[in-house]
Amino acid sequence: MGGQMTNVDEFGVREDTRPEEALRLAMARERKAQEFYLRCASIVGDPGVRKMFEFLAKEESKHHDLLEGEYNRFVAREG
Repeated sequence: MGGQMTNVDEFGVREDTRPEEALRLAMARERKAQEFYLRCASIVGDPGVRKMFEFLAKEESKHHDLLEGEYNRFVAREG
């Protein structure tokens, strides 16, 4: 077990995971985080807290877009 990654399965990534698969997983996680923050924003009563959750949702959207750009560059380069 020396150098093997044992706890990685919780992220859905293994030692043989291809980079494009990892990027797809990362994009999906960013979308889920965005959905989470938007859901939180929709249920809180405090306008300041709602604004914070909306900000966090926008940040997750930016992260997704950055990952998508890298994915497209990587896939285009490989194809």
